[in-house]
Amino acid sequence: MDKWQQKLQRQTTAQRALSGISFLLSHPDQGPDDETESAMDGAKLIELLNKNFKRLAKSNDGITRGELTIALTNPHDFTQDEYVMLQLMAKYFDTIVNLSDDEEGEETKITELDAQVLAQFIVDGKLSLKSLRYWCSMTGGPENNIPTPPPLTGDSA
Repeated sequence: MDKWQQKLQRQTTAQRALSGISFLLSHPDQGPDDETESAMDGAKLIELLNKNFKRLAKSNDGITRGELTIALTNPHDFTQDEYVMLQLMAKYFDTIVNLSDDEEGEETKITELDAQVLAQFIVDGKLSLKSLRYWCSMTGGPENNIPTPPPLTGDSA
């Protein structure tokens, strides 16, 4: 294969990956399946998020969709578990950014406070991300300042 064909193949592969990631970010119900999600426990997810937070938040003020997209387009820069964590962050981005009201106007970044609140819900409260999103949708979500905590019964959704 000559250099032109290699370049074309790389561009095609990159375009497919970018299309897949764009679909994942615009269709949060898609992405890692239940089996993949359940393989990553809450403590491991939070550990990986904390370990990679500064690496992902290039501007040091939170992880934006764009920064998450860039990370997802470079799977070779992450371990397999870290990449699953990125996929889960993309799938549940809207839920996570709204866990704390720490931005003026619309919530657009996963901030360190969002990550801390997420840890409380999924580690201390023993909820999965799927259960947390379900709870948020049933209660109107944290963005509506619902004062009651989620049920502490574990994975009910």
